[in-house]
Amino acid sequence: MPVMTLKKAPETLTYNGMSFTLEAGARGWNIGYRKGACAGTLGAGLFEGADAETARVKARAVIRGAFPVGVKVVGPDVNHATRVGDLRLVPPDVTHPNFAHWDKDGVLP
Repeated sequence: MPVMTLKKAPETLTYNGMSFTLEAGARGWNIGYRKGACAGTLGAGLFEGADAETARVKARAVIRGAFPVGVKVVGPDVNHATRVGDLRLVPPDVTHPNFAHWDKDGVLP
């Protein structure tokens, strides 16, 4: 007679308007995500041997690293200015953008 095992429903985490699922896989934990009609897998077989609480903490760290919350700051490119008469136009330096992170977000506890 086949053995039936009940699989626990995946835990849902919400971060930055995206919905993530954390569930135990065959080997380790799987993190999936959904934003609107788009869905995908962030990681599979992660944190092998970890209990549910440890996997939840580590999954939050992975999610924050993969989908950072912040502002992309693009400074001026003073080396490639364009002169129009006496006016000097300075375009943005898109080759060296900075990403300003912040540690606090009100989405994940």
